[in-house]
Amino acid sequence: VGEASFACLAPPLLDASAPEEKKSSWMSIFYTNIPVGYAMGYLLSGLWHADGPIKGTMAWRSPFIAIGILLIPFIIYIFVKASDNTLSYASPAMSTKSHSELKEELGDALLDDSQHSMDVDAPTPRLHVAASNESIRDYNPDAGDIAQPNDMNMAFSEKLKFVLSNKIYMLVVLGYSAQTFVVGGFAYWGIKYVENALGMSEQAATLSFGGLTVLTGVLGTALGGITLDRMRPTDADPALEDKIAAERATLLMFILSVFSLPLCAFGMTVTNVWVFFPLVGLAETLIFMCLTPIVKSLLWITPFALTPLALALSVLFNHLLGDAISPILIGFALDVTDKDWKTAFLLMSFWLIWPIFCWFPAWRLAKSEMESAQARLNSGVNSAAS
Repeated sequence: VGEASFACLAPPLLDASAPEEKKSSWMSIFYTNIPVGYAMGYLLSGLWHADGPIKGTMAWRSPFIAIGILLIPFIIYIFVKASDNTLSYASPAMSTKSHSELKEELGDALLDDSQHSMDVDAPTPRLHVAASNESIRDYNPDAGDIAQPNDMNMAFSEKLKFVLSNKIYMLVVLGYSAQTFVVGGFAYWGIKYVENALGMSEQAATLSFGGLTVLTGVLGTALGGITLDRMRPTDADPALEDKIAAERATLLMFILSVFSLPLCAFGMTVTNVWVFFPLVGLAETLIFMCLTPIVKSLLWITPFALTPLALALSVLFNHLLGDAISPILIGFALDVTDKDWKTAFLLMSFWLIWPIFCWFPAWRLAKSEMESAQARLNSGVNSAAS
């Protein structure tokens, strides 16, 4: 319940609050806490269970109790902040405008020679909503092809169809689920792998693998956000900004996935810990670098009013196709191979081929939509000038 609420509502809140040039960096700071939280849970519980102040089952129960207490003030703050009318999605004016009205309003502004005199401090997600229309699907809202995504009375089935009909969205989410499959397998079986395949003690395996996850999680997520911010256009037309950013994000994800697969697979073939940890650490860093581009691309290609649903569906897919099944399948592989840890983990590593297969066409589609939008905009400007 906690993950679902934060994963669905926090990214749109951050996207609406962050300065334009630091949106990806803010998102990376938020998502850094996911791998750090996983790793810290393993580290503290493992150490306390082995030799610490808290013994027995309370070694793993106490973090849950502490987190529940510590989250209370944050939940209160988010509850109050979410109704702040300075945020575009909380604004009554935003929620009452139809998608076609926003699109028409944006189009008039783009053809106005005075567009650059618009208030730069004004909230910009209206541009996001309108600019993201064609990236969902080609439809004519005025012709009644589909209900308006900003209409709060829109049926849930129509919202669901609206989001799932986006090919880029589905490709990004499926690739993300495949990465989560591997990360979830590492999280569940990684320490046991280090113990059995590399011959380390339980305490040493817990410290080394948990510490590696903390380091790569922080470094990778931060680098992903910083890299994405540097790749985003700084002087792009507002109507094209989201499309260009989505194209850059999917390209970055594809490149990172290409390099993470061989590093992870090769790491599973070695027995020397001084080779294993650098290889797997670099592979994990590249995987975590994908996290912010993934979430930001989902925000950029989805109408603003539907981003919580889009993110909720991505969480659902992640668990169903990712970390919910990977521990079971890896355990099955270990049984079939008579506890051949290297073979089981090598097979798991090759699951990273799916992000490559998913994110390359996602990038090609995003690039095609960006070029089409650029052509339409140039044609409109030329027609207005003539």
